[in-house]
Amino acid sequence: MKKMSSKNNGCLTHRRRCPCGDEQCCIRLDEDEEDISMDPSALSEPNLMQGAQHITAEATAVDAPYVGQSFRTDAEAQEYYTNFARKNGFAIRRERSKGNPAHPLGVYKRELVCHRAGVSLPRKTVELKRQRNKKSSRCRCEAQMIIKKNVLKGTSCWIVVHFSNEHNHQLLDSEEVRHLPAYRNIPPAVRERILFLSKAGCTVNLMMRALEMERGAKPGHLTFTERDLRNFLQANKGIDRETEGSELLKACKAMRDKSSDFRYDYTLDANEKLEHIAWSYPDGVHAYKVFGDVVIFDTTYRLYAYDRPFGVWFGVDNYGNLIFLGCVLLQDERPASFKWALQSFVSLMDGKFPQTIMTDLDMGLREAMMSELPNTKHAFGIWYVTHRLSSWFSTLLGSQYNSFMNAFHQVHSLESENDFVQQWGHMVNEFGLASDRHIAILSLYQSYWALPFLHGWFLGGLTTSSSVSIKPFFRGFLNAQTRLKDFVEQVGVAIELQNQAGEEATMRQNYHNVKIKTCMPIEEHCLSILTPYAFDMFQKELISSTQFAVYESQRETYLVRHRLKADGGYIVQCFPSEQELCCSCKGFESCGILCRHTLRVLSLKNCFMLPDRYLLMRWRRESSLFPKSSGYNYRSQALRSLSSIIIQESSITKDRFNYVQWHMSKLLTHVRNMPTVDEVVSDMETVTSVDTTVSNRRSRARLRKVKSVVEMPNETQELSKAQTFSETLELSELP
Repeated sequence: MKKMSSKNNGCLTHRRRCPCGDEQCCIRLDEDEEDISMDPSALSEPNLMQGAQHITAEATAVDAPYVGQSFRTDAEAQEYYTNFARKNGFAIRRERSKGNPAHPLGVYKRELVCHRAGVSLPRKTVELKRQRNKKSSRCRCEAQMIIKKNVLKGTSCWIVVHFSNEHNHQLLDSEEVRHLPAYRNIPPAVRERILFLSKAGCTVNLMMRALEMERGAKPGHLTFTERDLRNFLQANKGIDRETEGSELLKACKAMRDKSSDFRYDYTLDANEKLEHIAWSYPDGVHAYKVFGDVVIFDTTYRLYAYDRPFGVWFGVDNYGNLIFLGCVLLQDERPASFKWALQSFVSLMDGKFPQTIMTDLDMGLREAMMSELPNTKHAFGIWYVTHRLSSWFSTLLGSQYNSFMNAFHQVHSLESENDFVQQWGHMVNEFGLASDRHIAILSLYQSYWALPFLHGWFLGGLTTSSSVSIKPFFRGFLNAQTRLKDFVEQVGVAIELQNQAGEEATMRQNYHNVKIKTCMPIEEHCLSILTPYAFDMFQKELISSTQFAVYESQRETYLVRHRLKADGGYIVQCFPSEQELCCSCKGFESCGILCRHTLRVLSLKNCFMLPDRYLLMRWRRESSLFPKSSGYNYRSQALRSLSSIIIQESSITKDRFNYVQWHMSKLLTHVRNMPTVDEVVSDMETVTSVDTTVSNRRSRARLRKVKSVVEMPNETQELSKAQTFSETLELSELP
């Protein structure tokens, strides 16, 4: 079976410290219940933790896929088919894919087949080398699921276009199917336990018995075999924790020698061994200067091979993209370690303090925040809270758990603190959780995570984000064999790739023709200044403002109330002469976009343009981190983004297709007659060693390699205007 795309980076695993303080309380996250599909050969090699696709360990009952079924990503479709396959007694693999990173749509088609599809491939072996005469399991089975990418209004999804469940072989029962290599794995939580038992001197046989007892499994019924365990231990044998720290410091010094803007800070313990280390790349430092008002400090992962907590600082830019700011590797999870991490981060960022930091529910980190950043608002990211709820309440509530989750989200989104306290108490009593210690923690620290208590603190639109995680940033770059000495370079390559993806996403947003929905001058004014992401937030508030009525209570003070409510409302103060606006909902202070209540008052007062101070610099187009240059990389990405939209728009009708094909043919002929070397030599980008590394990693990850791109000449730009290119190819909402 071919290796599948990984959701798991082999060296990262979740921390499981529960804020309740009970050592026996284990945090079980969704990923704990996931398996890893891997190449069968990987089970006999040390690199057990590489290339993996997660599936549910105890496959839930899933219906058969059907033509027309939609998934957000190809990985989600593959996971669904994998769960179905396990339930029905077979495994799957990726067979063929169409498209590539250089294609405007990337990979746009995938064929997922039964693991027994096709014929056995001839082996390329040396005759003298002894080989096992192992019979292939492939028997030309035709069971498969084919999915294709579909882009609608700028959002991509994957659609099932063909499904067949006709097998020409016997399917396995539940006892047999679990022995297939695709379903044999060592979960992250168990890996940590194995390393702990190994350190204590336990034999492999003793480890297997202990793990079976701890997980309540019958002998031989774990999700891995004794051989898998031995391979895992072998993969971690070469790690020398005593010398790896010094190698990491050497790597940081080498990076600093290459780029003076690379920054790092570290401490040594009493034995002159590496204790803590934090670092940031030039792009991260620059990004923090512009978007350092709200920071996410994700400390929910650790390097299980080195038994060290690993934390990453993220920000959010004016296009809504997560941006990397810096990372830290700590010795332990004590409050003193977190204090050092916070001190180091501020130092790396030239002493600038963020307005808000969002973290996990960690009491040690909370203590460190109160000590080191007393003037910075500390909030618990709602995604960290919701990830824990399943571990805390799913077993306790049973069939009522889904109802509890619906009630929780409704209460969390309330606007009034009084309403929250009242509804929270009602929900707790309704589900019989008044004596639960986890509910007590959520109640005690409700001011850290509940929306009504966070009004007035800038959160950058992150109040309703479903998930913020480290792993998507480092997918494909960190694995079980990544050593500390390579860690800085690998993280740098991963971040560089993410920055390029963010740059391309930014370009695509800018090419979209956002439609005016109200025809109000104030909307047109903001469209010319705000990024598409920020304008979308503003436009939603502007449209919602039409649902409110305004009552002037006193001079320059207004009561704004929803048209369907007879009481309540918000107080808006408006002083035109001083260009000062203030609403009791504190919406502007929370997200940097004027709220619907204020916009309703401005509409009443015939305001056609927003005061400049209420168009924050952090949401303006001019504050964008991209483009970084006008060189080769920028030009290739800009043309690729534009061509992707042109393809999607022009394929809607035959007339559009004919028009675009004619003009593109003329344009191609014109471009081929142009010089292949830029006249301005300074525009060429310097290829550094880091760039070379990025390029090498790109090829391994099957990323694009553009051969030649040139800029559009002035004559072509004039021709484009003359032919009213934009009138016919109206880049509005994608089909």
